[in-house]
Amino acid sequence: MTATLAGSSMVSRAAWVGAGLALLNTLVSVSADAIAKDLIVSYAAPQLMALSGGLVVLAGLGAAAAGPGRFILRTGSPGLVALRSIFGAASTVCFFLAFRDLAFAEVFVFVAMMPIFGAVLSGLLLRERIRLATWGALGFGLIGLLMMEPDCTGSIGPGYLAGLGASLLGAASIVLSRRICRSHTHSFTQVFYAQLACALVGFAFLPQVWQPMGAGDLMMLGVYTGFLVITRWLIVIVVKLLPAYVVMQITNIQFLWMVIIGQILFGETVRPELWAGAALVIGSGIWLVQAQRRAG
Repeated sequence: MTATLAGSSMVSRAAWVGAGLALLNTLVSVSADAIAKDLIVSYAAPQLMALSGGLVVLAGLGAAAAGPGRFILRTGSPGLVALRSIFGAASTVCFFLAFRDLAFAEVFVFVAMMPIFGAVLSGLLLRERIRLATWGALGFGLIGLLMMEPDCTGSIGPGYLAGLGASLLGAASIVLSRRICRSHTHSFTQVFYAQLACALVGFAFLPQVWQPMGAGDLMMLGVYTGFLVITRWLIVIVVKLLPAYVVMQITNIQFLWMVIIGQILFGETVRPELWAGAALVIGSGIWLVQAQRRAG
């Protein structure tokens, strides 16, 4: 009995710690997204991916060459790490294209779809049991999503298609990350190989899209890279504590940061229905955390 209570308490604590780290990740992630939206106006996605990914690869190789640091590049699931890296690189390309064609806050619509894809993929790939309360929370999130963008089906363009692809591929990448965490794989390993894939994709198209970058833009790219490494590392840590679809739903609170940054930096306005839909999406994320805590 005591052991059962202790185990339940640990699961509950892990749920709250995971939720706290996920919230922290939203601030880091939206900061990276804001810089990406600013840079994508002047530079093509492959150039940004090549330079940013190259910086992370060089840093990872440097750490691996420093004695005990060599263990950070080892993985117990090389095939899954490779597949996750491919999904991550493709998702990055799609998100860059979505930021280029859509308003900053509108991209949140596709971020909000990720938990739904994540729940389905978690059941299919990880054999995780999706509880009735979870489907209820995801249902509220879906209603909120439809409220946020009721007319999008009548005006589907390249930006919407890119956002949809980014959402599906990003969800698949995060679900695979939770599966990889079951093997003996260092948390930075997933970040390193995901960025290696981004760098390879970027360098493949770099000669066709290269534009010289000024010192200010190079500095912003360095800041973006730092934020990107932190957010991807945090995601790997958080999915060890919570199911992937719960993590993705919690991160939907970044809508608030996206609205604030969109208004301050890009002069964007937000429709009332977008606020109402976002409230449902964020509320469903809180519901999911509570359901996960009780499930322990």
